[in-house]
Amino acid sequence: MLSSFITYIQQQELFRLSRDRILIAVSGGMDSVALVQLCKKAGVKFGIAHCNFQLRDKESDADALFVERLADEVGVPFYQISFETKKEAARSKKSIQVAARDLRYEWLENIRNANDYQYIAVGHHHNDSIETLLINLTMGCGIRGLHGILPKNGLLIRPLLFSTRADIEAYIQQHNFDYREDISNSSTKYTRNALRHLVVPQLQRINPNLEQTFEENFLRFRETEALYDYAIQQLKKETVTQKENALWIEIEGVSKAPSPLSLLYEILQAYHFKSSKIQYIYNRRTEESGALYTSKTHQLLRDRTHWIVSPIINNKASNHTLPNFENTAGNIHIANLELQWEILTQKINLKTTSKTIYLDINLLSFPLHLRHWKDGDVFFPLGMQGKKKKLSKFFKDIKMNRFDKDTTWLLCDNTDAIVWVLGQRADERFKVLETTQRILKLEIE
Repeated sequence: MLSSFITYIQQQELFRLSRDRILIAVSGGMDSVALVQLCKKAGVKFGIAHCNFQLRDKESDADALFVERLADEVGVPFYQISFETKKEAARSKKSIQVAARDLRYEWLENIRNANDYQYIAVGHHHNDSIETLLINLTMGCGIRGLHGILPKNGLLIRPLLFSTRADIEAYIQQHNFDYREDISNSSTKYTRNALRHLVVPQLQRINPNLEQTFEENFLRFRETEALYDYAIQQLKKETVTQKENALWIEIEGVSKAPSPLSLLYEILQAYHFKSSKIQYIYNRRTEESGALYTSKTHQLLRDRTHWIVSPIINNKASNHTLPNFENTAGNIHIANLELQWEILTQKINLKTTSKTIYLDINLLSFPLHLRHWKDGDVFFPLGMQGKKKKLSKFFKDIKMNRFDKDTTWLLCDNTDAIVWVLGQRADERFKVLETTQRILKLEIE
């Protein structure tokens, strides 16, 4: 067992045996005790961490005491913590199992980081990986749910994945190591336990070499997943473009992909869109543009030829008052833009563009402010001889999509009259006249 343990660590490049310090999460059960004893025999530098979730009254306290004595016996640092797991589950609206897992790993990472451990080790073995796959298949999963438990996931390592539950039991019995038995492990009310005690034995009756078969399956699944990821990355290059803070996804390109729904899922899941909504978006891909879909962090617009994804913006809070233009020149950084100004007294080379405008200061009511558009906004576009136009109609005429509308800044005066649709058009009412004496030049970056 010891030689296989060392070989597995080296083959999987889990950590450097002679140099790295490992924090082992120890419950007191057979698996974590075996991991501690193997690390001790292999000369690994390690510490022991134990979480008391206070879910089994005195039994939980006895587990904590056992693990503390184990750390003292093997002569390594010991860290422990108690959680009010039921209260945290109720507060966060998580299941007790999920709440306990999240509390555990957050605390373990804090201990690892504060005490100069390179990795966190847990005692998962091959049978745990089989059970995880069966859970994923039962509850529903994509291709990444098939690879089982990974030997290494960032700074989390699992040095016992090479061994079966039977291997660990034999090792514990051979060396007569003490461990704690969690009586809840025998209860079939939990999903994992039900699979362990009711389903896996039946599968082993069908295939006595089930563990070896699954080891081969995991290898195939991981190889397949690598090919899948490679294909997805190539297809993303062909169909996805980043434009400033928005992601543009070519609808026709996705539709022609070998597995369009999978491709769209791989693009959108990073923006917290759920699989059911992604399928709905894809099914409605041929409908008229303008449809808007949201996740908890992003919004997706079905434009004419693209799906456009951008962060959700709270425009209600986006109102910025500009300081008075007391100096002859300067710049202001507001939101995502830089506004430069200059006070001029001569009318030389005054060429208005989408990013540079010239205003008669005496026609403005200060202070000026920046805001986003709202229903009912009107302005008098420069060059239209004083004709009033609804801003919504102006946006439509220049074929501006909904996202761009919502993120375009308007420069307004103290009466809330629109002075400039930034990046598009100035207002006729504030232009430089023959009688103008002082000119405000504004330019955006």
